[in-house]
Amino acid sequence: MAASAARRPSSPGRGRLSIGQVLAMLRDEFPDLSHSKLHYLESEGLISPERTASGYRKYSSTDIDRLLFILRAQRDRFWPLKVIKEHLLEHGVDSDVTSIASRPGPTSTIQAVRLDRRGLAQRAGVDEEFLVELEQYGMLAEGLLFYGAAELEITTAARELAAEGLHPRHLVMLRTSAEREAHMIGSVARPRSRAGDSAAQGGAEDFARDLGESMITLHSALLRTRLRGG
Repeated sequence: MAASAARRPSSPGRGRLSIGQVLAMLRDEFPDLSHSKLHYLESEGLISPERTASGYRKYSSTDIDRLLFILRAQRDRFWPLKVIKEHLLEHGVDSDVTSIASRPGPTSTIQAVRLDRRGLAQRAGVDEEFLVELEQYGMLAEGLLFYGAAELEITTAARELAAEGLHPRHLVMLRTSAEREAHMIGSVARPRSRAGDSAAQGGAEDFARDLGESMITLHSALLRTRLRGG
């Protein structure tokens, strides 16, 4: 457990943390983490925070280690919750997520980043004019103060394609395809999210994410088939 504790972000103080403190502590690494996500993981039996006499949740250091393992397994290995739950039952949280080769999922990891506009340009190896072009064709949202890992991936990939003659104006079809797929996923996942039920909302978010990963897998397989002339 010592290795897990070493990887845990510093807590605001000793003792158990409220749900708000947990979200604040993990915000840099998991900016999309929400109350509903934590409630859903609890409803699925993946985490079990204690309750005060007033019913408020309190998270221990063990809860935080377990939560970090779950979130990193989803992000870095794309494990579904069923696989994560099985692994936790068998091994606990002592093993490093990215070192486990026996489970399915990509080998690359996505690190949390927070970049200003200049930092994005520097990390992706592009200039301001290229960022403006990406915004013009809807690849990047306009007016952002900070950019994350997704924007860095988009900009880097677009730069590599542009170097081969495929400029942002040629990639609009990819953007519109992604928008249609997101709309399709939303139409399927939305009915699972019941108003006022935070656990159901968190479940819908995970369900949408799993659908998205399946679509990415299908798209990649179809593209490889076409490139082989199939």
